[in-house]
Amino acid sequence: MSGMAPTDKDSAARDAMAGWLRSSAGLLGELRWRQVAGGLSNITYVVTDETGQRVVVRRPPRGELTGGAHDVLREARILEALRPTAVPVPAVLGACPDPEVAGAPFYVMEHAAGAVLESAGSARRFTPRQRRRLGFQLIDVLSDLQAVDLDVAGLATLRRGTPYLERQIRRWNAQWKATASRAVPAIDHVSFRLQKILPTLTPQPDCLVHGDFRFGNVMVTDEPGISALLDWELATTGHPLADLGFLGARMRAPAGVLEPGPDPSAVDGFPAYGELAGRFHQRTGVPIDDLEVFVALSAWRWAIIAEGIHRRFARGEMGEVRADVAWHRRRVELLATFAADVL
Repeated sequence: MSGMAPTDKDSAARDAMAGWLRSSAGLLGELRWRQVAGGLSNITYVVTDETGQRVVVRRPPRGELTGGAHDVLREARILEALRPTAVPVPAVLGACPDPEVAGAPFYVMEHAAGAVLESAGSARRFTPRQRRRLGFQLIDVLSDLQAVDLDVAGLATLRRGTPYLERQIRRWNAQWKATASRAVPAIDHVSFRLQKILPTLTPQPDCLVHGDFRFGNVMVTDEPGISALLDWELATTGHPLADLGFLGARMRAPAGVLEPGPDPSAVDGFPAYGELAGRFHQRTGVPIDDLEVFVALSAWRWAIIAEGIHRRFARGEMGEVRADVAWHRRRVELLATFAADVL
């Protein structure tokens, strides 16, 4: 992916947000903007003022939006609720709910220490021993996340009345119908198989689910250590194996799905997925017998999300970031087939 010159609409939105950042978030003087290529449900900017202060701004993409992943104000509320807990999250510095200001709501948060562990290349700056420790730290963060008391944190409204897997099947089937540009038989096959499997799963109490839990959504410091868990737009409540299943889908994804290369966990030194699952079971006590179902669910859901990303890039709705539209289209089939194979 590569950045390109902003459109007039992008520039106008940034100018409007710049004025708000100066008046409401304390930034000073000329602002420098850098759009981050990751986090493709919403547009993310790193903004630096003339004193060197850096913040992060999140706003929805342009165009028609489907699903709840673009609700950046909801994401800001979740971050604020998690700030006093053991889960490492950036502090929210302010939110603008008025879409008249910049064309859409947005919020600003602190720039957490470190850098995103976004690729195998970024993982190689650590030694194999450090990578191993980071892998287990990621599972410890997941354990802390699942230990959050929803009532105490003020997140009780995230609870849902229907079981997680049933809700996910319904939601992502609807999302597929809203965004699909062609038929992909594997999508329908996996949906059918998941619905048949649903009654056989061992019930577990709901917990907080991040929804996009992976190495590419954490900030890592040089020590090394995890300083922040990012991108909460898909957060909900649900089955304790949901996030571990998505991590497995990332780590086991077929060739051609990830860009610019394999997941950071592919670099020597990181624990194998089975070791991470064992650590999770040890820390949480949650049985992992049904884990493969959640790996398949995650790959299937990821395929549907990829179709939405493909559509937004094809329509030019992602600001300055451009991408290989054909690749986004192709990986939908790869992920759906992977999900079917896991089941």
